[in-house]
Amino acid sequence: MTLLAFAVTALWSVAAQRRTAADSQELAKGYLPVALELGQLRATQATLATLIDGLPDERDPVSARLLLGALSGARHTKFLETRAAMVELAQLPHAEGPPDFLAELASIENELDGDKPGLARLLAAALAGDKDSINREIIQVGALEHDGDKRLHALADHVSSSMETLSAAAKVREARSVYALVALGVLTLAVGVGLSLRVRRMLTPLGQVTERARAVARGDLTAREVPAGDDEITELAATFEQMVDAVGRARTQALSNERLAAIGKMAAHVTHEIRNPLSSIGLNVEMLEEEIPSEQGEARKLVSAISREVGRLEQLSEEYLRVARLPSPRMEAEDVAALVRDVVAFTKKEMERASCTVNVDVASKVPPALFDEAQLRQALLNLLRNAREAMPSGGAIDVGVRAEGMSVAVTVDDRGSGISEDVRARIFDPFFSTKGEGTGLGLAITRQIVEAHGGTITCSPREGGGTTFKIALPIAPARAT
Repeated sequence: MTLLAFAVTALWSVAAQRRTAADSQELAKGYLPVALELGQLRATQATLATLIDGLPDERDPVSARLLLGALSGARHTKFLETRAAMVELAQLPHAEGPPDFLAELASIENELDGDKPGLARLLAAALAGDKDSINREIIQVGALEHDGDKRLHALADHVSSSMETLSAAAKVREARSVYALVALGVLTLAVGVGLSLRVRRMLTPLGQVTERARAVARGDLTAREVPAGDDEITELAATFEQMVDAVGRARTQALSNERLAAIGKMAAHVTHEIRNPLSSIGLNVEMLEEEIPSEQGEARKLVSAISREVGRLEQLSEEYLRVARLPSPRMEAEDVAALVRDVVAFTKKEMERASCTVNVDVASKVPPALFDEAQLRQALLNLLRNAREAMPSGGAIDVGVRAEGMSVAVTVDDRGSGISEDVRARIFDPFFSTKGEGTGLGLAITRQIVEAHGGTITCSPREGGGTTFKIALPIAPARAT
């Protein structure tokens, strides 16, 4: 807009300058020479008419004749010069068309040239001293010469009037040009101020992006909502927040991997230092329980409690070992729906004891997916048992299988009390558990399995209450199928 306003102002200035220059050229090279030549022609004609009027009183007719001849020649020359000036004026560009001066000048010249015989007769009568002939010829010739003088005077007035009209129009155009330039200048200033304010408003989000980048550099990797907009800076801010979200997820994943690696090292140590003694303790406790008489009920209770704790420790060590020994998945193109039905059938008795029912909903035309059957089975078992534990009083669990874009999605919905947002943010972290006796490794192992398959797992609130876990696995390519 600033460039447009500046261009309009510049073009208007150039046009005004060119129009002013044309007016000046028309006055200086056109009207002014015509006015000067016409003035000299009028002076010559007036002198000639005055001399003719004084012929009756002239004492030296020969001198008068010579003077009349010289003035007549001078008048002819001035007619030629005036005509040339008018021709040059007619060739100049005019705002309203060239004036018709040439036709009037030619008419006057023809009229005066037609009086040459009468002028010759007048001079002859003056030489002869014939007063009567002189008076008779003066009446005719003098009237013609004075009429020519009047017509030249009228033509000169016409030229002067045209000059005044041109000067007045030039002044009006000059005033309009000044007003227009002032208006365009004010418009340009207003456009510049408006654009400055707009640019400042547009660049405000850029400062926010800069401040956001500093916050990210200080460690704030929480993605924020970007206000809607259609400019490049808003798009930059949205892209930056996407990058922050991706970096945050990568950092979380790295921390999770570090924790799982630590678990693996600890599991190896547990295997070497704890598992074998636990087996010996468990075996000795069983032998001790067999040796205690049935009458010593209190002692048998204590031994049973020790046996249960040993069993819990063995189960915990197995959980750690499962993380440490999780191999790379052996991917094959299989039917996810068939595996889901098999896992649901396997847990049927377990679910019935907990007063839970599992409903399976498989969409039509679900494509095969690439997965390791044993590992994906373990992940599905973890989710189903998680859903069962979320409903202590029992209830319905919905399992769905459907195609979503280039993935096969498996959802597990429970109708429990739900999970708060802060807990959902950490639910896949190792060792994080909301259960009193949980290890906090079940969902961590599940996510490790899914991500090893190139898929994703999410946790979200279920509409109507409860929680939804969703696993998305890439579909198998045609050649694998």
